Amino acid sequence: MFHEQLVHELRSYYKTLSFQAVQIPFNPLKEEMDRFAERNPGLSPLQLKAAQYEIIAEHFKPVLFRHDPFFYETGLKVAEYNGHTRLSSGGWMFLRNEHIIRDTCPEEYARYAQASRLGLHLMYGFFDSDHHCFPFSRVLKLGLSGIADELQAARQKNTSPEQQEFYDAALRGVAAFRKTAEKFAAAAREKLASVNSAEERAFLERIAATAARMPWMPPQTFYEGLALLRFFYELCSVFEGIGMSVLGAPDRMLIDLYRADLAAGRLTPEEADDLLERFLLQIDCKLDLRKALNEQFNRGEQGDTLILGGVDENGCDVSNELTSRILLLHRKLGLVYPKIHCRVSAATPRPFLEEVAADFLAGRNTISFLNDDLLIPAQCAAGKERRDAAGYVAGGCWEVIVEGCEHSEGANCYFSLGRVMDFSIHPDPEAEAGMGLTFRRLNRESSFEAVYSLCLENVKSALGQMLEIIALAGANWSRINPCPFFSAALAGCAQSGRDYSAGGARYNPHGVPLTGLAVYVDSLMAIKRLCFDEGVIALPELLEAVRSNWRDRELLRRRAMESAHLGDGRGEAAALAARLLDELTGFVGEFRNERGGKFQCGLYSYVDIVEWAKLTRATPDGRHDGDFLSQGLTPSRLHRDDVTSLLRDLGSLPLEKFPANSVLTLSLSRNGLDSTRFAAFLEAWLALKASGMLQLNCVTREELEDARIHPENHRSLLVRLYGYSAYFTSLDAERQAEFMSRTIY
Repeated sequence: MFHEQLVHELRSYYKTLSFQAVQIPFNPLKEEMDRFAERNPGLSPLQLKAAQYEIIAEHFKPVLFRHDPFFYETGLKVAEYNGHTRLSSGGWMFLRNEHIIRDTCPEEYARYAQASRLGLHLMYGFFDSDHHCFPFSRVLKLGLSGIADELQAARQKNTSPEQQEFYDAALRGVAAFRKTAEKFAAAAREKLASVNSAEERAFLERIAATAARMPWMPPQTFYEGLALLRFFYELCSVFEGIGMSVLGAPDRMLIDLYRADLAAGRLTPEEADDLLERFLLQIDCKLDLRKALNEQFNRGEQGDTLILGGVDENGCDVSNELTSRILLLHRKLGLVYPKIHCRVSAATPRPFLEEVAADFLAGRNTISFLNDDLLIPAQCAAGKERRDAAGYVAGGCWEVIVEGCEHSEGANCYFSLGRVMDFSIHPDPEAEAGMGLTFRRLNRESSFEAVYSLCLENVKSALGQMLEIIALAGANWSRINPCPFFSAALAGCAQSGRDYSAGGARYNPHGVPLTGLAVYVDSLMAIKRLCFDEGVIALPELLEAVRSNWRDRELLRRRAMESAHLGDGRGEAAALAARLLDELTGFVGEFRNERGGKFQCGLYSYVDIVEWAKLTRATPDGRHDGDFLSQGLTPSRLHRDDVTSLLRDLGSLPLEKFPANSVLTLSLSRNGLDSTRFAAFLEAWLALKASGMLQLNCVTREELEDARIHPENHRSLLVRLYGYSAYFTSLDAERQAEFMSRTIY
């Protein structure tokens, strides 16, 4: 079959660019860039970035594949590139300037780094260089010529030296991208002279014709639309040194081109499937997902996502025949990447939900669900227009971005509520000194309100410091790695004359993801019940039992675990969680981020639930030292409640105040599950608005146990981990144990 040839070709090529095959940091054009900087001292960051564009466009060598009709490969980034600036020629500016943060605020930098090492919050930079979405919809509509016209028109109105410098750099970026496409066209024409294969000639002729006019002009066919998505997804990372995590929403963005081609006889459904298969295969072919997870780049996690389905600004479902074809082909090809996020709502047709079920019932736990009925109102409540909010996507694992209008940072500063509960109980003056924080310690508080207030004060103290340092250090972003081309494509930057890193886009949010909610709330509920409601033990004695890691206090620990807890459906713990979340969203709303925009709250976390658990000591909910933490909205694994109670509790939380996203990771038993029941479960989740996103696994305990013992019999079993999916048999013993410790409902 054709795709076997393409898979072999792509895998062979990307093996030479794997992180294991190249020297890191990777930048084949570093010498040219360094020489330019030496010859031109004193240039501003914008001027240097424009020069970086031109050096890349001048020196890169187009790579065209025999069995691939698309043009996008430059050889200038590592195959597994995920936005890390050490893995691409585009990272030159960032690496050259990253010292600026340490130089301008060394004490704050040291405190922030120490808090990260201690598992209080994540330090993935003070701004997120990954998890971007290229403004596909705007360039699909305008082409680069339209973007250039916007820049020229705004340049006549905004005449300050700073704005003029931005326009100059952005226009140089547009010109560099146009030159890049033309070089692909020239390479295709040159290669045609020595090609005999009819298929390859057809591909090269198509590339030569398309790259000569597009993306300067908007695409006119379905093929050209797909080519544009691939071109900017790959090349914006190369030129800008930022990670593109979203491959677009092809069913929404390209359906008109698809239908027009079919109506005009330019395309058949079979030819469209052929193009889609070739389009989908490339990302998966960059990765060796069959290796042991600890031998893979970033332990198997990549950001590459593709968005399907959803509603428009009027609430009408936009899923269509392309939606179904992409789902079917992704399953047919056995792909893990690109990850698929399905946008669903009360308007989603039941057949669509049942079609998605086929993946889960086949052991392919690769699809996640985004709740339009919650996430669109959450964007609007955060001050975004509904017409913009309706086009949202989710980049990387779950970070919500209003496509075409913003970069919504959302994965660089996870904050652990569970670790704050730890510091509220366990003395650790050395750790506190290193972080520049002082936590008040629970001791002899005479009421639950006093306990609640003390713990909340600790959360606000630590969270407030994190937000202040992000704003202070992150204000250097535009000096470190401005991105005038990417900015020019975003709505707002041409009009303001400012780079997106300087707050020029229409919206400029920064996500603040909270995690460990269940650990925090369940701990408070245990204290409330045991020390105040029932008075079975004095607070100091309970705290001493927790500080001793529950040594010789197993009966007390079990009584703590019997307390009301998030997910039990009784409502008391959910009411406390709602109160906490109301207070925290109000508190976070008082701060402004590094670009002058809003911090917006989220509820999710990555593999930190495992790594931070090793640092988080026993808590009053019954956790021992080192026990796994709860992830996002997911309840504690110390309990075994029914799924209806869980959804009812979560649906009562103020999740419309979490525009960054609110994530529930859940495992359902596949025993007795069919497509009808699967769809009914999703409809219940939607109706209750139990989270902004659902990461779902459909598994059986028996299959998991057998897969550990006989991995050779379960090579195709995929499981959803921490925002991505992996083959269960590729997981190390720790990851398998963590996954199997999750509640299966």
